[in-house]
Amino acid sequence: MAQSRPPIVRMQYIDQQLRNNHYPNCTGVARHFEVSSKSIQRDIDYMRDLLHAPIGYNQKKRGYFYEKPGWSFLPSTTLELKEAEALMATKKVLAQYKGSPYYEEVSRALDKVRQYLPESSAATQFQAIYSFEKPSHLAVEPKMFATIEDAIRCKLKITITYRAAWNQEVSERILHPYMFHYSQQRDTWYVIGHCELRNSIRTFALSRIRTLSLSTRHFTIPDSFSIDTYMDKTFDQIHENEIKNVSIRFTPYQSQWIREHQWHPTQEIVEQSDGSLILNMKVGALEAVKRWVMRHGCEAEALQPLELREMLQHELLNTINMYQDVGIKSPETLSLFER
Repeated sequence: MAQSRPPIVRMQYIDQQLRNNHYPNCTGVARHFEVSSKSIQRDIDYMRDLLHAPIGYNQKKRGYFYEKPGWSFLPSTTLELKEAEALMATKKVLAQYKGSPYYEEVSRALDKVRQYLPESSAATQFQAIYSFEKPSHLAVEPKMFATIEDAIRCKLKITITYRAAWNQEVSERILHPYMFHYSQQRDTWYVIGHCELRNSIRTFALSRIRTLSLSTRHFTIPDSFSIDTYMDKTFDQIHENEIKNVSIRFTPYQSQWIREHQWHPTQEIVEQSDGSLILNMKVGALEAVKRWVMRHGCEAEALQPLELREMLQHELLNTINMYQDVGIKSPETLSLFER
């Protein structure tokens, strides 16, 4: 039972013995842990050579001692302050992956390291400087993550019932899951794979999967599949194979925020003399682009393609009709689309 203890436990014990001036030696420590003296010698060599512990040997007392005061075992010898703070940040950021594969394992590993951090040092300083927003997404069931991960690794088909976002319709799909994808913008986990119902590669939000079952039927990923190429044809997690040249003009006011983000892998920004900008992209999924442009109201104007302008016009006219009772005059409003 004692033999199963990891080296770090033995080194902690050695450190405590040295700190209390007990002059431990390899034979005594080996007897305590029921291991060989060579194992303890390797532990001491590791502490002295790699952790730079000031360990000396006293011939008279036949044991080791600390030659200099002030040295501590963990974490100051292995973790600098910035490294300790980085662990704190990792723990905070890790929260967004709760429920995903390895979350529990990684979280436990971080906690094991953090237990050696004095609460008054890195933790206090870090929390006084940084604040993290809590994840807004619904946690995905770990069992669902594990099942899909097994399917991806073993290339097994899965059967799901899925609620579509655009019409709330629930349908059964047979999916060949290729890989997981996490969207920072949407704070949502997805699985990308071939959908037999649509006979194409699609993106499915894990939060909208209602039921899931793993089959014994295998699939193969086509050699032609490239995640980078697939994402180039995707906008706001909506994918279409047909690529369009999209141009959107943003006002000087809205441009200051548009410049701060990478909205699409193919985007190009053309600055205008008045402080506005034109965002050019090669993207499919015009329906998703339409919804995105509408979020910016009159601060954004779709310049091309004409199909996108027509889609926006149709959507805005339907919206105007909803507000006729507040005194908006249709002829005046409609004239906006005739310019």
